Amino acid sequence: MSLITANYADTPSAPLGHAVLFHVMWVENISRSRLNQLDEWREHVDPNNASADRLKKNKVIREVNMDDQDSSGPPEGSCIVYKLLLRDNANNFTYAYEQEPLPFLRRETTGTPMPIKLGGRILVKQGTQILRGALLLNHKNCEYKGIHPGDGGLVATLNEGVAARAIDLLSSSMTSTVASTVASNPPR
Repeated sequence: MSLITANYADTPSAPLGHAVLFHVMWVENISRSRLNQLDEWREHVDPNNASADRLKKNKVIREVNMDDQDSSGPPEGSCIVYKLLLRDNANNFTYAYEQEPLPFLRRETTGTPMPIKLGGRILVKQGTQILRGALLLNHKNCEYKGIHPGDGGLVATLNEGVAARAIDLLSSSMTSTVASTVASNPPR
């Protein structure tokens, strides 16, 4: 079955009427700024080109978590929130957000900032909440099936050049954000 998110765009909240099998097309860590994500991907591609103080050889600190009161809190990485771009078998795309940390996004090590290999299958169960066309995922309403052997071509296409694609996407989104901010706030 498929999910046409346009049918839910004006609906504040609704349950998913049937289970839908999706492919994971993209995963983004939305708990980090785009600038930090861009730096992370650039460092992955070329560690010598990372944002650093060249005179002191120290990494540049771009953000500080002011909510962290003590070091005995949750382990690092527990505050990460992922947004997934999913595609069903009818080529309908939708976004899904974590309501709670999903184990499959934290188990795998890909050697890149991407938490899992793209192209894996995820079953979103009936009753999953849809808010304005986006799915809200938790460990009870979705089941990660992994990469199916029949999806080899899709997996290869999605994961080949993933670093360059991530850098391009983040750079262009930051450029368009700056352009729209300048356009909406012209100099006086």
